[in-house]
Amino acid sequence: LQQELYTHADLERIAKCLHELHPEQTGWLKFNSHKNFLGFGDYDVNVITSALQEHGYDLLWHDNRSDIEEADLSNSVGLIVHIQPEWFFRRGHWFAVKHFNQVLTTPVVPTTYVGQPRAARSTSSERGSHEYDAKTFEPGFWNLDSKLMHPEHIGERDELNAFLRQLSKRNRVHVLLIVPLNTPLTASFSS
Repeated sequence: LQQELYTHADLERIAKCLHELHPEQTGWLKFNSHKNFLGFGDYDVNVITSALQEHGYDLLWHDNRSDIEEADLSNSVGLIVHIQPEWFFRRGHWFAVKHFNQVLTTPVVPTTYVGQPRAARSTSSERGSHEYDAKTFEPGFWNLDSKLMHPEHIGERDELNAFLRQLSKRNRVHVLLIVPLNTPLTASFSS
């Protein structure tokens, strides 16, 4: 949604609530299956779905048996891409793809801020007094992966399809569309 809507505490609250609603899903170890048991976050898709629903959105899973070109993106406000780990102890990775209809201008943040916890960064008043260089990006689909130094332009729909196909060749990938609540399912989605 491109806003700081949730804190770690908010996601923990959602994971705890889901755990309490469905204790039968915990298995014999009784860990909360909706997050990493070591406390790293790594919330499952149920936490993401619940968080989005609190803001009037839902997730539709793209059926991987059909090509991404068949997906109807007309109601979508963005995509979430999940790269599934190849083996058990490796962590999966989630990132967002969003289409911008207009020019996107973002501040270029010094690398000292990248990857630092919020508390280690300067305060908002200090950031407000500092002028960052701005970078302008063209309209189209953008890879908003937090592991990147800045958003990467993918292009229009054809380039998005090629980008997702290329990811799928190297990894097991799941594509989820963020849509307003009560958006009907079409033939290209599965629940």
